[in-house]
Amino acid sequence: MQKLSLTKDVLRIAGVRLSGQFGDGLIQATIAGYLLFSPEKQTSALRVALVLAIILLPYSIVGPAVGVLADAIDRRQIIVFGNWVRAFLGVCLVLVVAGSGNQVALTICVLLLLSVDRFVLAVLSTVLPRIVSGPQLVAIDGYLPTIGTISAATGAAVAVFIGNITNSIEAALLVASIMYIVSGLFGFGFKKNQLGPEQRIALGEVWRRSISDAKDGITVLIKTRSARYAVGSISVHRIAFGAFTVAIILTARELYADENQALGVVAYSFVIAAAISGLVAVITPTAVTRLSRPKWLLLLSFISAAAIVASLAVSPLVGLGLAGLAVTCAPGANKVLTDERIQVTIADSHRGRAFAIYDTLINSAVVIGASLCALLSSYIPIFDLMVLVTLVVLVLGWFWAVVAYRSN
Repeated sequence: MQKLSLTKDVLRIAGVRLSGQFGDGLIQATIAGYLLFSPEKQTSALRVALVLAIILLPYSIVGPAVGVLADAIDRRQIIVFGNWVRAFLGVCLVLVVAGSGNQVALTICVLLLLSVDRFVLAVLSTVLPRIVSGPQLVAIDGYLPTIGTISAATGAAVAVFIGNITNSIEAALLVASIMYIVSGLFGFGFKKNQLGPEQRIALGEVWRRSISDAKDGITVLIKTRSARYAVGSISVHRIAFGAFTVAIILTARELYADENQALGVVAYSFVIAAAISGLVAVITPTAVTRLSRPKWLLLLSFISAAAIVASLAVSPLVGLGLAGLAVTCAPGANKVLTDERIQVTIADSHRGRAFAIYDTLINSAVVIGASLCALLSSYIPIFDLMVLVTLVVLVLGWFWAVVAYRSN
């Protein structure tokens, strides 16, 4: 990939993303542990699917309106105060958990926090052209999301470590709040209006524009054949990730009586999965210059399929590791190529709206994969079900990718 020039602004925006997503990992692992790994709670495929819906669907609900809000408010203020709102909500979570543990209050706090989280992350992507341009923009687009994902996964692993040491979840939530404050301080280093927008729309227009933009985003994706099939391909691949998430949580709980140990296995598995996905994402731009996009995805799909088949012949723990490879190898490359397909085939005037709908679809697909496992787990063993779902979506995802990249 193009080497990234590490200017002060690039380092500052990297600091915002890394510290914020580290906090995200702390929050998500802690809440997932509280809801799914507490001794008094019974974990089922349906419960896992429900928790995933709570964690992921706010992204989908907020997504279509994010681009409009980012054009109505100073983006530097969104980054600063958005992070500090997240810190406040993290403290609210501590109070709820330490108090009555009321499920309604907990759910509301989580929904609000993750909705603000999605808003801040979307704005971070929006401001990148204000910081770098040309080939540097391609480089920063590749590196920042990758290291952000790894930072979130590392935060999840650290949450488990803190929980084991303190034997409570409040400490990890407080650390997450501190990380959000740090993220806001990084953003504070930018000047007012430095990150845009140049021409703001009136706040009163936000709701009307968000509905109109959502419709435009759906329309432009449907009409753009290449982008349509590329988004369909990665959405199908994300279904496998939802199935894997259910399988790894239920298998870990079955293998380990100690809840902290089970949560640790899940958290560290996602760290490894994030590292694999990041590695594939970084080498994909170079790989497709030597191979065509369909050939590169076919090669990775073979590797993923071989890993998922091999998982049936080994111990459950090793099998989960191979399954993690399967759902992050080909899908990791496909995500990079789908992003590129939308950037190339859809005009800049509609690109933000298309990405908002794209984001909605891939997050919803994870919940669909988890829900599919929840509905069928009474009839098929959960691990076998995950293997079956993954094999089917690898084939279907590759086929749709071939259609999307047929002209390349």
